[in-house]
Amino acid sequence: MKFLYFPGCSLKSYAESYEKSALAVAKELGIELVELNRWNCCGVVFGLASDSYAYYVGAFRDLIRAQQQIHETGNDYLVTLCSMCYQVLGSLNYRLSIDKEALDRLNRFMDDEEDYLGTIRVEHFLKILVDFVGFDKIKEKVKKDLSGLKIAAYYGCMLVRPKETAIDDPEDPTIMEKLIEAVGAKPVYYPFRTECCGSYNVVVNQDVIKERTIRILGPLIKRKVDAVITVCPLCKFNLEKGLKLAEDELGKSEIKIMYFTELLALALGLERTVDQDVVKTLAKKIKEPAVT
Repeated sequence: MKFLYFPGCSLKSYAESYEKSALAVAKELGIELVELNRWNCCGVVFGLASDSYAYYVGAFRDLIRAQQQIHETGNDYLVTLCSMCYQVLGSLNYRLSIDKEALDRLNRFMDDEEDYLGTIRVEHFLKILVDFVGFDKIKEKVKKDLSGLKIAAYYGCMLVRPKETAIDDPEDPTIMEKLIEAVGAKPVYYPFRTECCGSYNVVVNQDVIKERTIRILGPLIKRKVDAVITVCPLCKFNLEKGLKLAEDELGKSEIKIMYFTELLALALGLERTVDQDVVKTLAKKIKEPAVT
């Protein structure tokens, strides 16, 4: 199976382990991710004003690039990893599907590009794994015993909001908990799985990040959770930053914030693609499966 893949900016810089583990996991599960040629930043934040067309130019150009390259994969999917990239590209694609005036205006503005026809389907890699591989096959591929790990899923804002692009129930998502179960670890449910991490307040008001981290991770630290998996590089950055800011309140914790693809990579025996600090911390609770 081949899918066109939009990496986005952060996966080429501070979130390299996200892309590295995702590509390795995809290959192990029979998926080839073909990187989009000449991609550019999606714009990071989707403009909600109805006339904010300038905000959409970057993402619109990426959809055109996908349209030009989609013949290489035999399907019409454009796959993302970063949940913010997913939300921007997916929300724009949805708007263009119901707003012909917006589509026509952007096509006229991009006068040196071919017209976008609205034929691309934007999807998150997690949903691709569920729909095209399935939990049962993932379970069959597991090489490591992760039953000693207690893992919590943190969805954040963008993966399950707005409802038009949500990959699961916005109020009570379970897709990542099912993935945790599929690889043999113990999922931990908690009330703040879809609350905001503080987003870009990390730049202007880090007290917000501290408060959000205490609220989100505090209950998990008390329950001695080993790691939290996320789909968003900014969420990972903020929660790790928040843990440092909140040491007086939460204590010095060994809880690890990791990408969901890194958990998959650990289970599939691809730990070389995982942040080695995570591997070192969790290693004592990971075993080889018993020979049957």
